[in-house]
Amino acid sequence: MIKNKNILITGGNSGIGFFAIINLLKTKNILYVVIKNEFRKNEFLKKIEKYFDKNYLSKFLNIIENCDLSDLENIKKIKDYFISKKIFLDVLVLNAGLQYTGSFYPKVSKQGIELTFAVNHLAHFYLVNVLKDFIRDKEESRIIITSSDVHDPKSSGGNIGKKAGLNNLVNFRKKVTGQFLNFNADEAYKNSKLCNILFAKELEKKLKISSSKISVITWAPGLVIPNDDLGFFRYSKRFNLFGYLIFSKAAKNILGISESIENAGRILSEIVFDSNLNNIGYVHLSNKLISFKKHKLVESNVSDEANNSELASKLWILSEEICRSFGFVTFNI
Repeated sequence: MIKNKNILITGGNSGIGFFAIINLLKTKNILYVVIKNEFRKNEFLKKIEKYFDKNYLSKFLNIIENCDLSDLENIKKIKDYFISKKIFLDVLVLNAGLQYTGSFYPKVSKQGIELTFAVNHLAHFYLVNVLKDFIRDKEESRIIITSSDVHDPKSSGGNIGKKAGLNNLVNFRKKVTGQFLNFNADEAYKNSKLCNILFAKELEKKLKISSSKISVITWAPGLVIPNDDLGFFRYSKRFNLFGYLIFSKAAKNILGISESIENAGRILSEIVFDSNLNNIGYVHLSNKLISFKKHKLVESNVSDEANNSELASKLWILSEEICRSFGFVTFNI
């Protein structure tokens, strides 16, 4: 059992992240959980205290509170937290994500950035940039990003509805800031997952230049349908509750295509420690459906667009430019 690792996780107060945290806490490693606000923190503590007593939690669990990732200002708050405590990290789990498919209008962050792009991609992009010097350069160190196979228009989820596609970033900045050209919430989500993979691949390329041993891993959990109102579909449900209820019942019980949230959390916790993933550069893992209600995590190919190294480089530059335009300028990778 690996011990004494410092692990930072975003999106840990509900959904996949919550069940990953339960598994990670059992290993007696030190967890740092980023939580959006006081309400979410109290909900999280109420749930986690059903699994561990308070003394145990005070030893292994640390909450970085009032950190809404959609506001880039809070990313600096996370950096300041680790500076003040002189803490170095072994694993970064970038798991926070949202979608609001069904909405006709864009939601925006404090900086006026379309919300799925702001949280799913830009916050994590900026977080890695500001925390890079706080990640130990060791073989077992890793950066894990929860993506999705819907980034691929050929996948079973990616070929339904509006498909992912960045169009070589032509007018892309206008799609995610300011004018929100031809906004489509479904496309915005799929594109944010494509951005996750392009970002990860460019990150690995940059780390390789400095001979870093840190692995970069993207993974797709499959179709995961939570049982509570705090999970991943909390925004989408509001726009089409009836459709969501029919879909979730069919996916779980009739088609058997969904993965349980507990299993997805367990898989994420296993990715954190799997020694086969030490110092491997980049890999994409996908939790593939292999039979009725049965999945298997396998190394998987990403879409043609996600494999475009020139596009990955352009997205990195654009992401820097957007951050800089709001006064966020710490880039050192």
